[in-house]
Amino acid sequence: MPTLETLLLAAGGAAVAALLLLLVVALRPPRPAAAVEALGRGDFKSALRAGADPGAPRGARFAAAVAAKHELDLAAAARLLDELLAEDPADGESWLERGLVSAYAGDAVGAAAAFERAAALRADLAEPLALHRAWLAVRAGDLATARRLFEEIDAPLETKLHDLGEAEPLFAEWFLHAAAVWRALGDDARAAWAAAAGERAAPASRLREAVYSSGTGTAGPSGPSGGSPS
Repeated sequence: MPTLETLLLAAGGAAVAALLLLLVVALRPPRPAAAVEALGRGDFKSALRAGADPGAPRGARFAAAVAAKHELDLAAAARLLDELLAEDPADGESWLERGLVSAYAGDAVGAAAAFERAAALRADLAEPLALHRAWLAVRAGDLATARRLFEEIDAPLETKLHDLGEAEPLFAEWFLHAAAVWRALGDDARAAWAAAAGERAAPASRLREAVYSSGTGTAGPSGPSGGSPS
């Protein structure tokens, strides 16, 4: 039979092990999974709540910034992105998002400058940058620049959007920007398809209000709300 001393030693060891486990859990940095997963399913409110803490990991704060953009909480999105860029000025992805937030806030100059920084840092972002710059040109009423920028990506972008389908919330913004550009350039069929696809991809997003905001020359695409362009 175990002695009382043995039992006490075993109990003490278990208590120490439990205390160490609690310390490990308490000191472990929070995982970005909750914010990232919520963003991926288009639950922008949950993503913003899960990642807005200044002590959260980079991935969680970036997800929260994108979610804040979709919620049109542009102040929160700008704050989070500015924090990330202060920590890593070479973060091209955050520069791209910062440009989008500036554009929605009406700061076209700031948006263009942020897009320039993103382009210099991340060559792989050339396609989305061309799309977003074309949309920014449409907002400014500069259809010649919009056409020039969009011609570089028009065909491959349409193929990619068809391949993505309409179940990817993170690409809703691409659909909406493409819709605005197609509409401005007179392609009503593709504009109507892309606008509807963007709304179906992320029904909880409020970006449509900013993409087609009044006074920018980007009135919402008209036409049927479903189907693919002919």
